[in-house]
Amino acid sequence: MKLHALVKTLNDLAPLQYAESWDNVGLLAGDPNEQVTKALLTVDMTLPVINEARAIGCQLVIAYHPPIFDGLKRINAYSPVGVALRHGIAIYSPHTALDAAIGGTNDYLADIAEMQTRAPIRPVSKPGDHVNQAASAATNSIDHIGMGRIGVVAPVTCAALIERVKHGLGIKKVLVAGPIDRTIEKVAVAAGAAGDLLKEARRLGADAVITGEVRHHDALAAAAAGVIVICTLHSCSERNALGPFRDRLSQRHPAVQFLASECDEDPFQFV
Repeated sequence: MKLHALVKTLNDLAPLQYAESWDNVGLLAGDPNEQVTKALLTVDMTLPVINEARAIGCQLVIAYHPPIFDGLKRINAYSPVGVALRHGIAIYSPHTALDAAIGGTNDYLADIAEMQTRAPIRPVSKPGDHVNQAASAATNSIDHIGMGRIGVVAPVTCAALIERVKHGLGIKKVLVAGPIDRTIEKVAVAAGAAGDLLKEARRLGADAVITGEVRHHDALAAAAAGVIVICTLHSCSERNALGPFRDRLSQRHPAVQFLASECDEDPFQFV
């Protein structure tokens, strides 16, 4: 199928207008009229990942983190972007558009937390605000679009919630700050780095926040306020969400083979 048709589906599932203003999302490189039969999904488009894409014959890499972010003045032919361009491999990044979208990165974390109710920590629009109608139809509920998620859970111990997180993300260890002996009834999640969402989650009454990483002083402030912070490492909070995303793409385009990178991994590890 043509790349432009696949790009339309990617935008339907994660509308680009919901991405953060600082982000660089969408089709970053590639000819929209080229044929795509194989696409590789990854969090980070590293050199091993792009070489993997070449080896298995992919015409497209869907890289959650945009490998082209700030303005470029030159491109090294042997960098991941340079190799992709030299070999005609297109690059698409959904990043924070997928974070905000229904069924995206943050909803995956909310499912792991077993939220019984959920709403964005920071909605992209308030109910009744004007929004793009095509995007509204694709996502069905404007009220649930935005950054992060917050909602109630059945009362759970911190230890039990931590086990949910580790099991759901397939990781062995997490970093935890705050009073781990408390009962948790309201949870917030923020894929990647929580940033200012941590403060907003505290304001909204979260007992615990699940995220990839937070700043040192933000963790101190949250712990002092009695809020538990569970950090998984940045990309570990995002990677498993690519599985359901890949499944949705496969359902829409069965003629295209969507593959998960076997080389993609967080640069940090617990030792």
